[in-house]
Amino acid sequence: MQFKEGVNFTDIHEAVSDPTLLAGLDYIFRKFGVEGAVITSARDGKHNEDSFHYKGQAIDLRTKHVLEALTKQIKEYLGTDYDVVLESDHIHIEWDPK
Repeated sequence: MQFKEGVNFTDIHEAVSDPTLLAGLDYIFRKFGVEGAVITSARDGKHNEDSFHYKGQAIDLRTKHVLEALTKQIKEYLGTDYDVVLESDHIHIEWDPK
C-alpha cells in the first residue's frame, strides 16, 4: 500500500484505515498486475460538500495504473496485429495488421 504525497490520514475511521482491510485492497490491486494500491486522498482534496472524506470515513484509490497494466496485458494477448490504446474513459482496440 502506498500513499500519494500529502495524503492526510489524520483521524481516519478504522472502517477505512484498518491494516487488514488496506492489505486486502492492496492484494486485489496486485492481482491485476500492478505494484499495489495507492491512496490518493483521505481527509484532503476537493470533494462534494457533504463528502464522507471530511468525516474521515472515505479514501480514494488511484486507478490509472491499473488501467495501464490491464491495457498492457491486452496488448500482449492480442499481439502486433492490434492497436490497443488507453483512452480517458475506455480502452480502444483496433485490428491493424502490420
